[in-house]
Amino acid sequence: MRRLLLVEAPDHEKHHVRGRGYQESPRRQMALSRGVRQLEVEVRPVKSFPEKFLYRVHDKKLLDFLRSSSEQSIAGKYEYPFMIPVHRPQHPPKDWTLAVGYYCIDTFTPIHRESWNTARKAVDCALTAAAEILGEHCYSYALVRPPGHHSERSYFGGYCYLNSAAIAADYLSQHGRVAMLDIDYHHGNGQQDIFWERNDVLTVSIHGHPDFAYPYFSGYKNEIGASKGKGFNINMPLPESVNGAEFIAALKIAIKHIKQFKPKFLVVPIGFDTARNDPSGSWALDPADFNESGKLLASLNLPTVFVQEGGYQIGRLAKYAKAFFAGVLA
Repeated sequence: MRRLLLVEAPDHEKHHVRGRGYQESPRRQMALSRGVRQLEVEVRPVKSFPEKFLYRVHDKKLLDFLRSSSEQSIAGKYEYPFMIPVHRPQHPPKDWTLAVGYYCIDTFTPIHRESWNTARKAVDCALTAAAEILGEHCYSYALVRPPGHHSERSYFGGYCYLNSAAIAADYLSQHGRVAMLDIDYHHGNGQQDIFWERNDVLTVSIHGHPDFAYPYFSGYKNEIGASKGKGFNINMPLPESVNGAEFIAALKIAIKHIKQFKPKFLVVPIGFDTARNDPSGSWALDPADFNESGKLLASLNLPTVFVQEGGYQIGRLAKYAKAFFAGVLA
């Protein structure tokens, strides 16, 4: 019998950016939790992990900046990137409010008092979910906020601060080969950057083409990795209009790549922003498509960690999560 372990990021509601148009709200996690708890799940408490796991994946300068800038933030105030020193990258601004743009890949992901603390707990959540599948064939769901798959080794952005899924994959890689399959609407540029020169972690991403979808600068087919990692990064950019059948066809191809890699573990950064009418996407997946996706991923018969990423149609997130994980457990 298949088992699903649920690990939820604690204190996530403290990460609540109240600016107009900011879609990554606490209501997302509440809705997703409500949906998955309608199934037979086993809830696990979040454990604390040492920061050495963060340093294996992220550059020390980024980690130091995220921690110190959060500590210096004024409660209730958000510092958005507005000055990006692209012409003098070796000289980051000394004023941390100016340096936000040095470390961020966009202009809509702010730093605030709880940025570091909530992102750090999201990492613990993902690591707890990863540790739970070691030595046991089961599935775990790290329901985290904030998300993480846009956070690269040295930069944050896309509502993401620390790449929880990549940190979980790196943790598991110490016990065997790992495949990462990103099925968020947006490209998983974070793990692509982090594992670019590694051949022990296969990174695959199905996403909207960067010609029209965030982050716009990565996710092309010809980005395949380098050095030892050459050929171990696979991008599958799809058109602006994609229905369920077309997405399932792409997912089947991605699964073939994973089978050829023969991993011991699977990490799935999952986004429900591929759904019909999601405010941040343009595809048209329905609950039946999410259910079929879950069944296909379970057919790999691998210990798997699902790490929550995007999905912003709050009124339907519970239905999507239930459909997807019902497929996993079928």
